[in-house]
Amino acid sequence: MPNHQARNWLKLSIRCPAEMADHVAALLASFSPQGTEQGYSGFGENPEWETVSLYLEETFATDEQLAEIEASLEVLRGVSPTGPAWEIKRQLIADCDWNSTWKKQFTPLPVVPGLVIKPSWENYLPQPGEKVIEMDPGMAFGTGHHASTRLALELLAELCRGQRPPASVLDYGCGTGILAMAAALWGCRRILALDNDPEAVAVAGQNILANQLEAMIKTGLPEELPPEPFAVVMANITADVLLRLATTLAAATRPGGHLILAGILVGDQEGAIHRRFQELGLELDAQPRQKEWAACRFKKPA
Repeated sequence: MPNHQARNWLKLSIRCPAEMADHVAALLASFSPQGTEQGYSGFGENPEWETVSLYLEETFATDEQLAEIEASLEVLRGVSPTGPAWEIKRQLIADCDWNSTWKKQFTPLPVVPGLVIKPSWENYLPQPGEKVIEMDPGMAFGTGHHASTRLALELLAELCRGQRPPASVLDYGCGTGILAMAAALWGCRRILALDNDPEAVAVAGQNILANQLEAMIKTGLPEELPPEPFAVVMANITADVLLRLATTLAAATRPGGHLILAGILVGDQEGAIHRRFQELGLELDAQPRQKEWAACRFKKPA
C-alpha cells in the first residue's frame, strides 16, 4: 500500500430497511469519494434491516455537512415504507483501523464468469482459464462487491470476447483500478485510468503493479486526459457526476466506439442518463440492471 499521512475518519452508520439500503448508499456516496459499505452487522442481525456506513475525513466533516447529510436522509426516509425510525450512529475511527476493517469483509469474489478478485492476504487457486485480480482497496472505492462494478464488468466483457479486443480503453473515475485491470487481462493493450482523488490514483497504481499490468495501464488525474479518443470509455461513478461529465465522456469516445456508464439507480436517474447521452448523439446499446442498480452501454456512430 502507498504511504500516506495518517488521518482520522468519522464513520456515519445508518440503519434502514434492506430495500432502501442501495438508495441510502447512493445518496451517501455523493458526499464522499471513499464510497460506502453495507452489511447487517452493527445494529443486530435482522435481515429486513441493513446498515450503510459512510466515512468522512474528520478534518472536513463540518457540522454543516453533517446537517445536510441528515436532512437528505430525512427526505429519503419520507419515501421509505412505514416502520421503525431509521437509526444514525457516529463513530471516530483512527486511520490505522481502516485496513483491518476492510480485511474482515474482503474475500475472493467471482465478479463475472471467468474473473475473480482477491485480496493479497487470501490464497486462491484459479480454475483453468480463470483470470484473477489481486488487490488491496486501501482508501479508494471499489472491491468488486457492488452491483454497479459487476454490471460495468459484464458490459466490458462482452466487448472483449471477440477476436480483437478494443485497442484503447479509458477508465474515468478508476477508484482501485478494477475495470482497467480487467480490460488488460481481457486483452486490451492501451489503457488509461484516471481519478480526481490522488489517493485513488496511488492505490490503483499499486494494484496495477501488484498484478504486473503496468505495461498496459497508465494512471493519472483528469487533467491528463489526452485529446485522442478511445475505443472504449468506462465511468462507474454516480449519476449526477456522469451528467456533469457527459460532454467530456462523449468526446473521449471515438466514432464507432463504446461508452459504458454505471453507478446509476433504476428509474429517474437511469432515464436522465439515457436522455442526456442520446442528446449528444450516442446510441443506447445495452441497459442491464441488478436490483436497484442500472448500467448502460452506448455506441458512438462511426
